[in-house]
Amino acid sequence: MATLSRKKPGVRHVRFWLLLAAVVLGIFALGILTVWCASPRYIPASLQAQMDILPDERAKSGTLHQRENLEIGEGEFWVVMNQIPMVAAGNTECSLEYENPESNHYSARVNLYLKSTGEHLGGTLMVEPGSYVETIELKKKLSPGEYTVTAKVELLKDKTPAGGMSLDITLRVVEQEGYSTG
Repeated sequence: MATLSRKKPGVRHVRFWLLLAAVVLGIFALGILTVWCASPRYIPASLQAQMDILPDERAKSGTLHQRENLEIGEGEFWVVMNQIPMVAAGNTECSLEYENPESNHYSARVNLYLKSTGEHLGGTLMVEPGSYVETIELKKKLSPGEYTVTAKVELLKDKTPAGGMSLDITLRVVEQEGYSTG
């Protein structure tokens, strides 16, 4: 009679399977981490704060509208912003028209929050004095109508928080016919 014998797996065979399992788990973990970090609501607050003081890529040098220059003292800040920003219904591009005049001593960022719920709608990153941001992207589409929003202006001196202010403005969502943000 013939006897069956089984060979025990060799060390190479076991190492191969362990290495393969480690690579598969590593790829899976990297995928989870990528999805987690890509979603803004899951970015740790300390990392989000560092990202928020990056210069806004949409900021352009100059001014949106000609106006008289004011002399601004140290510790003061001049806010120039559209008080009735508009967005077309079904769209997310909002005509914020935020300008940080050259005479200001602080960089700033602006964020819009729905007054009724406190929900963050969108905003700018850091805008240097002498620059402006014409439009921002809202995080969601809104139905036609008027919404009271709080515009929070955060001041920065050399990328360090230096104060802030907030003001209530009206966000107007209009039907798209004949409307443009620029």
